[in-house]
Amino acid sequence: MCKVTRKYLIPFLAILGAIIALVVLFWSQKKQPVPPIPYPAPQSPYKEAIYGAGMIEASSENIAIGTPFVLPIEKVYVIEGDRVKMGDPLLLLDTRALKAQEETAKAQVSAAKVNYEGLKVQFSFYERLTDKRAVSEQAYENSYYAMKEAEEQVKVAEGQLLQVQTDLERALIRSPVDGEILQVNAHIGEIYAPISYGVTESYLNLQTSLILMGTVAPLQMRIDIDEEDCWRYRKGASATAFVRGNGSINFPMHFVRIEPYVIPKTSFTGQSVERIDTRVFQVLYRFEKEDLPVYAGQLLDVYIEAPRQAVKKSYK
Repeated sequence: MCKVTRKYLIPFLAILGAIIALVVLFWSQKKQPVPPIPYPAPQSPYKEAIYGAGMIEASSENIAIGTPFVLPIEKVYVIEGDRVKMGDPLLLLDTRALKAQEETAKAQVSAAKVNYEGLKVQFSFYERLTDKRAVSEQAYENSYYAMKEAEEQVKVAEGQLLQVQTDLERALIRSPVDGEILQVNAHIGEIYAPISYGVTESYLNLQTSLILMGTVAPLQMRIDIDEEDCWRYRKGASATAFVRGNGSINFPMHFVRIEPYVIPKTSFTGQSVERIDTRVFQVLYRFEKEDLPVYAGQLLDVYIEAPRQAVKKSYK
């Protein structure tokens, strides 16, 4: 009986293992259903269009607020998201050194005025003489020009006082436009040198500003069009922006202007086929934010209506 069992058991187990292997192979190659896409990719609303990457900025363009003096910050009046009017205070620098200079300048003005009044009185003695021959012509001229020099010294001292007072006013940094505070990098007690802009413009330098602000009603979009598509763009062409990650959020924009100087591309997609020597043509469009979930500094996909074929012209 044991020999019979062994005779049939081994083939049975082999057949069972083969069946299990086939079942596993079948189920492993069965395609899993593709899950639905929660947020659709953007699709061009135009029959013929060119693509551009758009960065949202203030309609006044992003304004980088700096300091005119290398002085510690004494007070910061704003935070991100604040709405400000032109002339509202943003930053206050430590003005103790400037106030000391103001007191010195005031004292110099007083001293200059006293010196002028003394020389003026001295010259008046010569003026009241009935006989001018009582004093030498040289003494008369010296007294006159000494008085005039003292008069000019008063103006110089008053000018120096005005300069210090102007510096005191400039130490209170005020908003240059009506707008919104987009970013605040200033902290009490820190010292910042004035912002210096290099040959390459823009967003990298803006990140170093103490305060970044601008007019956000409406917002503006700066669109980069690759140089190989420049010829296809038509001034004032219709454009639609799509939010990255959710193509169902899109909105039309209104043409503002073009910047006809082609510049090196400053933002990259990270694709291996993209060359670092790519140059772009920039166009500006505006839109009202309203309830749109978009923000200054955000990158969007933009499709601009444009013909695929060039307009043929003959040149003689």
